[in-house]
Amino acid sequence: MKKNVLLFIVLISSYAQSQISIQAYGGNKEAEVLGIYDKDFKNRWNYFASGTASYDYETRKVSPAVYQSLNYYVGSNWGASAGVYISDEDVMPSLGLAFVKETRTLGINLFPAVTYSLDTGKAGLGLYTLLEYTPKLNEKLNFYSMLMVESDFSFQEHQASSQIIRLGLENSKKMQFGIGSNISQTGSTFETDINFGLFIGKKF
Repeated sequence: MKKNVLLFIVLISSYAQSQISIQAYGGNKEAEVLGIYDKDFKNRWNYFASGTASYDYETRKVSPAVYQSLNYYVGSNWGASAGVYISDEDVMPSLGLAFVKETRTLGINLFPAVTYSLDTGKAGLGLYTLLEYTPKLNEKLNFYSMLMVESDFSFQEHQASSQIIRLGLENSKKMQFGIGSNISQTGSTFETDINFGLFIGKKF
C-alpha cells in the first residue's frame, strides 16, 4: 500500500503543469496531508485523483488512502467513470458516472458508483464528491471553501463516510489558509468522530 501512495506522489509531482492542490492540516486528534490532481486529456478523457496521509497523535499510526478515477465525458458535464479506492484496509474498484462543472468561482466533481470491496467480497454503492467555492472578496483575496464527501454503502447498510470541510481565504497566488474539520461516520449506527483544526494549502 505504501508503494502505491509513493507512486501517486511521484505522479502528481511529475506533472506540475496540471491542476494540483496540496493542503496540510493540523487537527486536535490527527494531522493530514491532502493532494488533489485533475488532468484533462484530448477526446473527452479525464484523470482525477485525491490522496490523503493522516497521522493519529494517540496511536502514532499513519493511514494513507488514494481515490483515482478515469473518466470519459459524453456531454459537456456528464460521463462514465471507472475508479478505485485504495487504503491500508481495503481495495475497492468502482464503475459509475462522473459529473464535473467548473466556473470562475465554483468547482464540482461528483462520482456516484457501484463498488466492490476486495476485503469483504461485497458490492455496494459509493459516492465521492468534491465542491470548491471561491468568490472574490477584493483584488487580493478570495473567500475559500471546500467540501469533500466520501460515502460507502453495502446493499444492506452504511459502511463508512467521511467529510472534509475547509473555510478560509485564498490570495492571488492561490495560497489558502483557514479553519477546518475532518468528520467520519462508521457502521450502521453512524458512530461519529470529529477532528477540528487549521489548514494551509496551495493550488497550482
